[in-house]
Amino acid sequence: MKRVLSWRSFSLFAGLLLSLFVFTTSAAADGSMPVVDPACSAADSLLSVDSECLSADPPTPSGAAAASPTSPVRLDDSLPPSCRLHAEAIFWTGNDWPILGEELAANPSPCGDYYISIPPLSTDKTRLRVLQDDFIRALGPRFHPVAEMTLGGPTGWAAWVAVAGRTWFGAGVEFRKRMADAGYRFDLGETWLLNEFDRSTRRDEPVYTRAAMKELLRGLYYGDGTGPTVPGIVEIGIAYTHQNIPDVEGYKAEMKAWLQDSDFWGAVDPYISVLTKEVYPDMRYWGVAGTSRNDRTRHLTQYMEHVMNLVEAGPAEIGAARALFDRAYMPLGNATWAAKGPGAPDPCLIAFSCGHGWTLMPLEAMLTFVSEQVYAVRHYAGSHPQGPPGGRLGFSWQPSNNLPGVSAADFVAAKHAIAARIAAAIHYAYRQGGASPEGACSPPGSGEDWCQGADVPDAAFTDAWETFEHWN
Repeated sequence: MKRVLSWRSFSLFAGLLLSLFVFTTSAAADGSMPVVDPACSAADSLLSVDSECLSADPPTPSGAAAASPTSPVRLDDSLPPSCRLHAEAIFWTGNDWPILGEELAANPSPCGDYYISIPPLSTDKTRLRVLQDDFIRALGPRFHPVAEMTLGGPTGWAAWVAVAGRTWFGAGVEFRKRMADAGYRFDLGETWLLNEFDRSTRRDEPVYTRAAMKELLRGLYYGDGTGPTVPGIVEIGIAYTHQNIPDVEGYKAEMKAWLQDSDFWGAVDPYISVLTKEVYPDMRYWGVAGTSRNDRTRHLTQYMEHVMNLVEAGPAEIGAARALFDRAYMPLGNATWAAKGPGAPDPCLIAFSCGHGWTLMPLEAMLTFVSEQVYAVRHYAGSHPQGPPGGRLGFSWQPSNNLPGVSAADFVAAKHAIAARIAAAIHYAYRQGGASPEGACSPPGSGEDWCQGADVPDAAFTDAWETFEHWN
């Protein structure tokens, strides 16, 4: 029988959060003055922590969880020898990363490493949230903070580059400097996340042309030349590629043209450790009543793995792209609850320009939804043992209470439950010995089954993404 996972000691966790002291890094090259985040005056203490308010105290790591500045470098060969896959779980977060981190650390895979991104300040997206990396690092030696570099918006790095005399390469170098100033540990495998290659990169148009992105990644990789080279995580954005876009074939044509740009893919290959496509599935194309797990997995996989399917179907001429995708690719799933989703009405000013797949269903359905996404990715990895994603998987985590009647307290409990379900799914799908996709659904001996689907009103499968299984 299913059960909603328990919420452990939130009062203690809230006390820890209330004690977080967070301050911002200096504004470095542009010399800008500190800005005050409006969330600092909010009654919700979590918002204050998320916004790096000056009134909070730093995290207090407990016991062995504290990360020492002299901690040894993590080595993959320290994994138990019976691990079939080295799980590398990557989470792109917009808020509530302490909740996510706590639940993942409470039930980690012995075969896994966890990478949790920390967004920049909301009021100046070129500035990092310092000390938040310490919070993630303190969760354990296999938890790695990741600094997000946000390009868009009036205070993002594209605006920084627009100032006379600045370059994209310089932006990458400056970001690396700010990471070092904030205390990121490159020697421990901590890295950056680029948000993002978007439709302009796919089309090779301004603002984020391919030439610009090559220079930016070069700066991020090399820094100022005095430190180590640092490959990082690069996201390919969701905009105009949602599961229910009206012109799948037009998008496919653009992807084919991009994959054939061998100069671009060959140039950026050394700079990228993980290349991930935001593919946030939509419950309305998953939760079809009375269907089998196999049917739901097949349709989830057609969408979640559509880019890799196209790469595999492509000709020899896309060899440079294929080399990078084979080495580094993974899909980024949807752990955002409760997302309004694109369509009619669309939550974005321009249809399909932003947002996650629709998840406006009760908590129980969301727990099943994230479980079946882990199952689908693990199943795909098992059926493609010589290629991606291997042990890589990940989610976008941007909780937002868009469901009527859900109280603030219930929403906090729900966030803990979703994070705990993801943790368990990863643990048992990527554990030692007999790990298999089934572990995402049924922890051994639990009697639970978290992969029974859901009855989403008016849901229907779409076969539109099957076209990516063929080049022509």
